Amino acid sequence: MKISFGHEATTSFTLWFEHHLLEHGEAYNNMTGNLFYIDDDRLPAGFERYSSAYKQWVTESGVGNGAFVPNDLSGAGTSVDKEDPTNGYYIDFNNGGIVVTGAAASANMNWSGAFSLKEFNIYNTNHTEESLVIEGKFDTNSRFTVIESGIAPYDFVTPAIFINNEYIENEPFAFGGEDKTVMNFKSVVFAENLYQLDGVLSLFADTRNVAFSSVDFGAHPINEYGDIKTGKYSYDELATEYKSEIFNIERVNTSKISESIRSSISPSLYVGFLDFEVTKTRFPRAC
Repeated sequence: MKISFGHEATTSFTLWFEHHLLEHGEAYNNMTGNLFYIDDDRLPAGFERYSSAYKQWVTESGVGNGAFVPNDLSGAGTSVDKEDPTNGYYIDFNNGGIVVTGAAASANMNWSGAFSLKEFNIYNTNHTEESLVIEGKFDTNSRFTVIESGIAPYDFVTPAIFINNEYIENEPFAFGGEDKTVMNFKSVVFAENLYQLDGVLSLFADTRNVAFSSVDFGAHPINEYGDIKTGKYSYDELATEYKSEIFNIERVNTSKISESIRSSISPSLYVGFLDFEVTKTRFPRAC
C-alpha cells in the first residue's frame, strides 16, 4: 500500500513529540555501560545482537543540554569501523544496543560505550487507553536501578509513552475543496514516579498553538536495524527542510488516573493521559 496522509501525520507528530520532550524537558541521562550478548532469532544469518541494560537511546544530535549520540562503540579494547559492511555493526537505538555483522559477529567481543538514555521510551500504538492501562502488562526497565545484563529486544517496556492517532476527520474550510483535517493524538504516559508524570503532563500542556513541520514518511531518520540512516540526525534541520507544510496544535488536555485505581492496576507505575487536537489545512481530493 502506498504512503497516505495518516502515515505522514503520525510520523510528523511523533518526531516533534520526542524532540520537544528531549529539548525542553531534557528527559534523558548520559551513561556509560557494557553490552551483553542476546540470542536474537529474528536476525539474519551472520548477525548477532549485543544489548545494554536499557532502551531506548537518544538519536538526535545537539538536543537538550549535552545529550550524547554514539557514532562508534568498542569491542575487545579496540574500536570496530561502523561503516565497514564486512566487519562492522549497526547501532540499534530503539532497542538499546548493537547489531554486529561480519567478522565482528564471530569474535565474541566484550562491547561497551557511552550513550544517552531516554527517560521515556516512545512507541506508536493502535491500542486504546483502556487496553494499555488495564490489559497492558509491561516489564519495567527502571532508570533508577543498576542492571548487569542485556535487555531483550522488541518488547514494549516502561517507563514509556504510547502515541495513538485515534481518528482523522475532514471539515470544510474554504472554497475550492480545501478542508481542515482534524486529528486526535492520544498519548498514555507510564512514569516511574509522580515527579516524572507531572513533568511530562505540564510540559505538553503548554504546547497549545504550537506548530510543527509536516515531515515526509520516508524522511524518518531510523532504518530497519534501529540505526540512523545518514549517520547524524537533527530534528531542527529536518523540520526546517519541511517547514512549508505545518500542523497546528489547537487544544491539549491532560489527566491522571486516581491513586486508588493506580494501586489496583499498576502499583509500580504512575499513569497519565495527553490528548492533542491537531489540525492541518489541505486539499484531500486533489489529484
